[in-house]
Formats: sequence, C-alpha cells, structure tokens
Amino acid sequence: MQTNNYNRNRYRLGIWFTAPAVIVLLTVLAYPIVASLVLSFLRVRFGGDGLSFEFNGIANYADLVTKPIFREALFRSIYFTVVEVAAVIFFALIVALMLNHPLGRPAFYRIVLLVPWALSPVANAVLWKWIYNANYGILNQALIGLGIIQENIIWLGTPWLAFNMILLADVWKAVPFIALLILAGLQNIPSYLYKAARLDGANAWQQFVHVTLPGLKTTIVISVVLQSIWALKVFDLIYVLTKGSPADSTVLLNYLSWRETFSNLDVGYGAAIANVLFLLMFMLALVYIRALRPRQTQAKAG
Repeated sequence: MQTNNYNRNRYRLGIWFTAPAVIVLLTVLAYPIVASLVLSFLRVRFGGDGLSFEFNGIANYADLVTKPIFREALFRSIYFTVVEVAAVIFFALIVALMLNHPLGRPAFYRIVLLVPWALSPVANAVLWKWIYNANYGILNQALIGLGIIQENIIWLGTPWLAFNMILLADVWKAVPFIALLILAGLQNIPSYLYKAARLDGANAWQQFVHVTLPGLKTTIVISVVLQSIWALKVFDLIYVLTKGSPADSTVLLNYLSWRETFSNLDVGYGAAIANVLFLLMFMLALVYIRALRPRQTQAKAG
C-alpha cells in the first residue's frame, strides 16, 4: 500500500515538473501546425479594412492537383532529395573512412571539415553565388585556367544546369555533419571483429562489406532520414542564388510554399503546400524513431 502511494506521488510530481515543458512545446510546435492546417481550408483576403477569412473547403488541396507548378515542384523536390542524400552519404562515408585511418586522425582535418557546416546558411549561399558568377566567379576562372572550358559559362542561366548547381552547393554544405556522424559510428565498431575477419582471410574490401557496412547500418539509416528531411526543407540556396528562376526550374516545395504565401499572398494555398511538406517530413520522422528503437532495446537489455 505504501509502495503504491509512493509511486502515485512520484507520478504526480513528474507531471508537475514536465508540465511547463509540455506547455511550451504545445505553444511553439503544436499551435503553428494547427494554425497552418486551419488556414489551408480558408481563403484569406487582404483588404483595406484588414484580413477577411472565408471557408474554402478542400479547394486549396484540389488546386495542388490541378496546378502544374505544384506537381513540378513535388517532382523536383523528390529528385533533389534522392540525389542529394545519395551523394551526401557516399562522399560522407569516404571522408569518414579517411578520417578513421591513422593518417587522418589529427584534429586539424576535423576542424577543416567543419568549416562548410559551420557557415550560416545565408553566408554559404552568398559564397556559392560568388563562385557561380558568370563574369568574375572563381569556378569559371579555375576551369579556364585548367583548360577544361574555353569561355565563361552562365551556371545559373539554364534550367537543368541551375538546378544541379544548387544541388552541388547543398551537397558541399551537408557532407561534413554526416561524415562526423558516420565517423562516430565507425569508431563504435569493435576492433576484434576486424581481427577475426583477418584471421579468416578477409581482404580489405571483404572487411568493409561484411564488418564495416553492417556495423554502420543504424548510423546510415539515421543519416539518410535526417538528410532527407533537411533536403526537403532547402530554401536559403534557392532564395539567394536563383529565386526560383530560370522559368521556375529551381522551385522546390518549401520555396513554393513561401512564394505563394508571402509573395502572391495566397495564404490558404501556401498553407496547403506547407502541410504536404510537413506530412512528408513527419513520415520520415517516424522512420527515424523506428531506426532508433533497436538501440534503445539493446541499451535496456544491457
């Protein structure tokens, strides 16, 4: 009986201690989500007497299907996410393997690696705007100096090239953090597994395939999910480099939501786009939580 009362008091005390954090989270996170959901079913008009709200049913979501710009932005976002995540994981794995080698362990290499990640998003975008400049950009000067091209290229002037140049800049920005994440995973693989593999006659490639990759499975899954969420949210590079041009070829879902809401003042339609984006990221977050579950179970068993 005393034990039950003690547990009940502990439970109530826990609720009181966590209540402020729950209230703050509901205010900061839940309110914008609910407000965005409500706005997506409304038509908001800007008049001289202020804002007016009119129930619009599912018209904003129906517009998502009928308007080509949304379908094109959705396709570009999926392409951008898939290619960006694959490239980031590939290059981050190479960098992590190099840093895990005895020659790559001095702290200097990790400091240099962190520079792109430490830059603020806008500063990073401005840097790439200077690199890609068709008249005085360092990329054209370097390629002409190496004899690869004969004249300046307008990197952000054609749809396909501009889109992939933004993709390249985003990969450069994302690789350092994922590389450090994978490096932490590499250092958690027990060394006796490699010794056992060498005793069995495994060469370097076989050790990588049968020891390293299985040991990095959870880390890679987490990296893929996190990077997918960040790729879907890309905004600063598009805003600074192209503002969606040329011919809307660099418009992704996040930028389209912002443009419809704050530039075209179609708040309901912009909120509907934002909710679709939120749904995509929410599903990725569920995968992230599921990927973490085996670790928690293992920790409890230990």
